[in-house]
Amino acid sequence: MLLGIFYHAALSVALGFPWFVQDASASRAMYIFQSAVHGFRMPLFFIVSGFFTAMLWQSKGMKNLVWHRFRRVLLPCLAGLFTIVPISNWMIGKAMERSAAERIAQSQKRASNADIWTAIRKLDSVEAKRFLDEGIDLRSLHPEYRITPLAWATLVGDAASVRMMLDAGCDPSVRSEDQNTALHAAAFFGRRDIASLLIERGADINAVSRSGETPLAAARGDLSFVPFIADILLLKVDLADVQAGRKLVIAELERNGAKVLSPSSGTNSTSPQQSGFQWQALLGLLLYFPVFSFLWFLWFLWWYVVILALFAWIIGFVPWRPRSWSWAIAPWVVAGCILLTTLPISRFDGSGWLFGPDTSVGLLPLGHVFGFYAIFFVFGIGYYLADDQQGKLGRSWPWLLPISFLVIFPLALELTGGMLGWRDSILGKQWQRPAAVLGQSIFAWTASLGCIGLFRSCLSREYPWVRYMSDASYWLYLTHLPLVVWLQMAVSPYPWPAWLKVLTISMATIVPLSVIYHGAVRSTWIGLFLNGRRISRRDTIGYGKTAVPPPAS
Repeated sequence: MLLGIFYHAALSVALGFPWFVQDASASRAMYIFQSAVHGFRMPLFFIVSGFFTAMLWQSKGMKNLVWHRFRRVLLPCLAGLFTIVPISNWMIGKAMERSAAERIAQSQKRASNADIWTAIRKLDSVEAKRFLDEGIDLRSLHPEYRITPLAWATLVGDAASVRMMLDAGCDPSVRSEDQNTALHAAAFFGRRDIASLLIERGADINAVSRSGETPLAAARGDLSFVPFIADILLLKVDLADVQAGRKLVIAELERNGAKVLSPSSGTNSTSPQQSGFQWQALLGLLLYFPVFSFLWFLWFLWWYVVILALFAWIIGFVPWRPRSWSWAIAPWVVAGCILLTTLPISRFDGSGWLFGPDTSVGLLPLGHVFGFYAIFFVFGIGYYLADDQQGKLGRSWPWLLPISFLVIFPLALELTGGMLGWRDSILGKQWQRPAAVLGQSIFAWTASLGCIGLFRSCLSREYPWVRYMSDASYWLYLTHLPLVVWLQMAVSPYPWPAWLKVLTISMATIVPLSVIYHGAVRSTWIGLFLNGRRISRRDTIGYGKTAVPPPAS
């Protein structure tokens, strides 16, 4: 939880990370730092959560476990939806407005002859043609948005530049990094004239993007997302014009035999029925609308407990029971978990350059994200049932952690994004993505197990200050994000080093929230709501040889 505060504080100065506040002091080192933290922090959290879930299950029974998690996990999660999440969203909105204004001002200062992207944004066809005459690579990608010049001209609405690029021999179906084409962009923004031109020049009307959308599906996408995407691209759009243009694009696409991805069957089929689109829009809303924001992990944890309870009820009818669970932490099981984890990781980050797990903030969890963390949660349950009193798991941490962070992580990071520029020299392009997926999985497991070994070795006895911070960290994490974003905006104008800004933001968040916790939360009904009754030393007896206290949250 505490590391999560440092992680969020670093995002504004992580060069290349798409955060709400973009700081001029951003550095590559902070991008590497946040990638490392993101690669193992929540996997470790769910291992620990699974461990203590199993402890409560075995000591108190399933009914008491569900009741405990209902009070300590689900209720705080639901309470957060009406308190801290709206505050966070409001602060994030302010940050995005300020960031957009600053970026617009910067873009207006840039001359049209700076690059083809600026020439297109300013609808300067003369300068755009000059870049084409100089032989610019029409498959190159925008440094920020990772889209092709043809797609960029389509989004901006620069029909003249689109025609010039097509005349210059540009493939009308050239793909951006997310596998969208210019026709997807024209359909989404209702650029009817450009869509007609692309179709006339032979654009693939059934091209499928990495997210599974065809241009027809993009034209039928949720209209409410248009202003959000336009803000990111710093474009001004009129929703009425977009809606009218979409109708014309849809008619033309259907007239040419376009298909839309069916949400029910997962296959491409003609779909003139508006009802199919409505179901698709509803599914997208349930999956992607940010209901839970940064509290998504509580929502996941609650559903894991519910699924565990159902599973325990089902296996209650099975007469066979294993006598020992020591096999649950055998090396071959860990190796199997690493390989199993590669399956959901292979679906992470459609663009293929961000490191670590995706986030699922919608009411309906994304399947690959839910499955990813479920593997760690189930392993945590197995770890408790294995009764590892000797501390076999993670005992090799003195060499495991250095190898994980100094060898495995840099390799996986380079294979994922090519940040250092040498991945092509060590591996062929066809093997880079599979190797990156495997590397991310190995890092998540080795770092998590190494941390378990480290803390079991160093903090095997009960320390009052550790217990205090353990309880306080729940409050600190639940309330930190609005303050972090506000502080990021406050320090962004100053030319401080990135590491100093991260340290300042983190401590300026942790210290006042800790003071509030001590004076107005810990001994009040809020502390009882979050952590339950205070744990005394005698209550820790019987929870293992190392006197580990029962979980408070």
